[in-house]
Amino acid sequence: MEKYIVRIDTDYSYAKEQLGGFGNYWFALKSAFPAENNVDLFHLRFTFAVLTMTAENKEECRNIITSTVESVYPDVKDFISELFISVLGEGDTADLITTIYKNCYGTRDYIRLIRDLTDTIPLLAEKNALDMLIGQNYLIAVDEGCGFTTFVNSLGDYLHRMKIFPEEQYKDRLYYYLVKLGSETANGLTSPDDAIDALKEDKGKNSYNLVSYDITYFLEGGKLDTLRSFLKRLDDYQDNIVFAFRIPFLEKKALDEISGMISDLMTLRVIQVPPLHDSVLMETVYNVLNGRGYSMDEAVIDLVLQKINREKMDGRFYGFQTAAKVARELILSKSADVAAKESRGEQTDRSRIAPEDLSDFIAGEKEVRTGYDALTELIGMENIEKRVREIVAQVKVSMKNDKLDHPCIHMRFTGAPGTGKTTVARIIGQILREEGVLRKGGFFEYEARALVAEYVGQTAVKTASICRDAYGSVLFIDEAYSLNEGHHDSADYGKEAIATLISEMENHRDDMLVVMAGYTDEMDKLMNVNPGLRSRMPYILNFPNYTKEQLFDIFMLMVKKHFSYENELKEQAHDYFLSLSDAYLGSKEFANARFVRNLYERTWSKAALRSSLSGKEKIELTKEDFLSASGEKEFTEKLNTVKKVGFK
Repeated sequence: MEKYIVRIDTDYSYAKEQLGGFGNYWFALKSAFPAENNVDLFHLRFTFAVLTMTAENKEECRNIITSTVESVYPDVKDFISELFISVLGEGDTADLITTIYKNCYGTRDYIRLIRDLTDTIPLLAEKNALDMLIGQNYLIAVDEGCGFTTFVNSLGDYLHRMKIFPEEQYKDRLYYYLVKLGSETANGLTSPDDAIDALKEDKGKNSYNLVSYDITYFLEGGKLDTLRSFLKRLDDYQDNIVFAFRIPFLEKKALDEISGMISDLMTLRVIQVPPLHDSVLMETVYNVLNGRGYSMDEAVIDLVLQKINREKMDGRFYGFQTAAKVARELILSKSADVAAKESRGEQTDRSRIAPEDLSDFIAGEKEVRTGYDALTELIGMENIEKRVREIVAQVKVSMKNDKLDHPCIHMRFTGAPGTGKTTVARIIGQILREEGVLRKGGFFEYEARALVAEYVGQTAVKTASICRDAYGSVLFIDEAYSLNEGHHDSADYGKEAIATLISEMENHRDDMLVVMAGYTDEMDKLMNVNPGLRSRMPYILNFPNYTKEQLFDIFMLMVKKHFSYENELKEQAHDYFLSLSDAYLGSKEFANARFVRNLYERTWSKAALRSSLSGKEKIELTKEDFLSASGEKEFTEKLNTVKKVGFK
């Protein structure tokens, strides 16, 4: 009998469904394994578990695990996403393999590499051919913040401890050296020439097991010929150094082009790390909390995922780093809450994090109204509400009748900025969840430009990742027509994003609502870019500009919600909105409710300053506050910006 270490990776979607149990679904397997195989399920996480067991061979390991899982979870499709099985060995090697199997999240290609190397190294050693592995290099397709530095550190450590280099060199070699080409350093710009000069200086010193280059620089502006030249110059050093190259995660065609170019010149293995799944990011948050002695209520999970998704929406997302940052914010918010409560003499649980402890963690009101109630309360939305009710009724009828095709629920919202498109889309998500059409009814808002990436082959991946986050929810794409605008490259990338969207909209027509929003004429032009787009977005909701009276009503609704006010303010505001010219209200530069919100915020800002200077705590809005705000250039010059065109 041989002793094996096994990692069981479960399907990410299943793991996400089970987040509330914090990985407890693994416990059901513990007692189900045959006693004679000495199974020790010693490391449990949301997305994987690690165990040791004895068996005659790997095939027996595989059969025992799959049959046990099927007996415990017969109704769970694809519970096992992948099995990684390695001979455990002894001593330092066993510790190394165990560490890697336990600590890699969302990186199955890297685990495959370690498994394969662990199986291969004894065979190569038998033939005195370990130097073959010095000539094997790696292309790691991974987005920023998703573990590249960790990979090269781990791989350099692994190659060192598995002794693929001559024994006399071990005491001098460090695990890895990392260079981001084209990046500013203390010594200036790190060019390919700089990188080669560093290798020349190091030759014969055997300083590093692994030299890694971030070659994203070569993907910008058609530098692939420069990349080919750089790779050729590395040939003189391949007998003594393992090279690892990093590029962003790309779609297959673009990745194949880069990997093909590199493999023409050197032996290469490709490692892909897809954009991190929510369950992997949540696991990272949990690990940070657990490592500091904190636990959390199940209800906190949705808050954390909301926070993470908000971080994604600004286009600057850094994977594990962002997840760890969110975990730190959780701890700080919890600590501040505990300190405040205990200062008042209240009893607290210092370790358990609950939603009520996190008042400042995520801003926003708790949903207390039904979606239809929220829609009814919006000003000027009577026709929109009627149309939404018709659409939802049609979708519900089709869901109950197998003879009817389920209609695509994707929608086009047309109209000027500030006419309520975003607000209505958010409410529709809530309604569709309440009516059982969408599983979650969450809301993911992106400007169209956020779907377009920097490099060829990255846009499709980025768009698909955004859609994946929005499964079961609403994906709202503002200024969608900009996908068909810009210079030649950006327009081509926009078409790539559209093609990916169409595929996702079709494949998830029952489980995701895509709403594209923008001006009417520009949206019509967008529908002509790809013939499949119009047919997959059958529902059109037109949002007209608000009338003067409606703008006034919106302003007063904002005021009444938060402040007391003098009657004179109401009269002055009414006169102001009636004075807005029809030409200005109909112009593209008028922002409707956004204009109103800006004026409202300027008004109460004036009142807050006045109250502060007079030593009053209570803020009451006055006519003078409104006159001061509306008299500022931002609001007065707009009244005269639209000039009439005609004959004198």
